[in-house]
Amino acid sequence: MALSLPLGRTLLVLPLALLLPLVVAPPLRAGSVTAESIWDQGNALERARSQLPADARETGHRCQVLQVRNDLRYRCSVEFSTDPAPPTATDNGDGSQP
Repeated sequence: MALSLPLGRTLLVLPLALLLPLVVAPPLRAGSVTAESIWDQGNALERARSQLPADARETGHRCQVLQVRNDLRYRCSVEFSTDPAPPTATDNGDGSQP
């Protein structure tokens, strides 16, 4: 026997069902960090990478060479994203671990 909902309830339930994955799935976090160096571009990139969160995955980087008076300054930005944390172990409802 098929379950049928009145049209008004169907119109209410459908949007909620479509939003459920957005609520259940943890979001990815993305961002960037920037650092400068007076030594060289490699040093600026190393400094930026040292500021990444522990669980971050580098997705790209870009560097600029800037002239400040008669000196060069190197600025690098590193883009990153973090994957959602893996699910933690939970009990099976009877006190035992999976």
